[in-house]
Amino acid sequence: MRIANVSIEGDLDDFGGRALIVNTDSEVGTFKTPNRAMTSFEFQYKSQLPFRPTLKNQVSEIVERFYGDKWIKFTSTNGSFYRRKNNLDKYSAKMVYTIKRFYPQIASEIIISKEDIHQLLTLQRMGDLDFISMPNLHPSESNFEKISNSFTQEVLADKKEPLIYLDMGLEPHLFRDRFRILLELSHSDQLHSIGLIYRSIERNNQNYEFLWRNRAHKVLLQMSEIQREFSGTKLTSTMHLLQKFGIDSFGVKMGTYYPDKEGDRERKPRTFQETNRFDPNDIVFRRFREWSDHDESLNCNCLVCKGKTAKEFVAEYQGEYETYLGQTFNAANRIHEYYRSTDEFEESRKFIRSGELKEYFKNKDGLRASDIPISKNLFNFK
Repeated sequence: MRIANVSIEGDLDDFGGRALIVNTDSEVGTFKTPNRAMTSFEFQYKSQLPFRPTLKNQVSEIVERFYGDKWIKFTSTNGSFYRRKNNLDKYSAKMVYTIKRFYPQIASEIIISKEDIHQLLTLQRMGDLDFISMPNLHPSESNFEKISNSFTQEVLADKKEPLIYLDMGLEPHLFRDRFRILLELSHSDQLHSIGLIYRSIERNNQNYEFLWRNRAHKVLLQMSEIQREFSGTKLTSTMHLLQKFGIDSFGVKMGTYYPDKEGDRERKPRTFQETNRFDPNDIVFRRFREWSDHDESLNCNCLVCKGKTAKEFVAEYQGEYETYLGQTFNAANRIHEYYRSTDEFEESRKFIRSGELKEYFKNKDGLRASDIPISKNLFNFK
């Protein structure tokens, strides 16, 4: 797949956000932003449900984790490479009607060599991918521009789209320098997209403000590894907050679920009660007990929730052959989140196009409470 062009729909509003139209030569054709990518992590949840709901995603993200000794094994053993290739094939087949990107989740302290990049490039070439990704390079790498140019030319020779990742946790001067290098590639029509790895907005505010100030550039910004909740006290959906900065496509971080001990059935009600459920009315996560304590209607028309009260939802999603207690319930809850979160990006897009994203934020309690103010006039630099 190649991207033909990226255009901005509507005027850029002082508050933030933007709406893109991305034209491709793939079967998907044109897709619009902001949007939520369906990750391979979330595809696993679909397989755990008692039925197979249709997922209306256009963009998908295959995540491969290389933490700990897994990265060393991948770069030094044939067996690890083969297993990764099989995993890539499996998800590529499931995501066949989507535009697929690949996100290699590698610890930020890892120093990635040119040989390592080649190994990842070889893996991706063997899969049915539309974007071919280069991981974030360690801050000590002094040849970022040369490596990025070389990688881009390799991918373009395969008639694919290069996607070079930058870590939002890079020091501000380094983030700006590397981002500008990639913008130069985009201006020469070689690069149409930049990958971003989520890090705390509050701890890396200069980098996020830099994105906000560069929203006029016609390059698709795709962010990966986004934590679901903004903070431990503000349970706003992080990815919906991020759209203010001009980020276009969002992939949620692979989570770790801590199941109850096998056979501990007395804890099952508590497992369900304490699960965080996405509430699109306010763009926040609430404990499931806020619905189940009074057996309220879930007031949701997505395919996993439609017409159900809280008790009916629990009764419907109790798997007979669960690997852990509450596995099916957890899967249904996450697919509900994907549906409604996707709907909300379509809704916010209407406000962005009319220059009213600020009004959308005001009408959503979670976004209003977690909004990050940006100085618009004092320092008008880029």
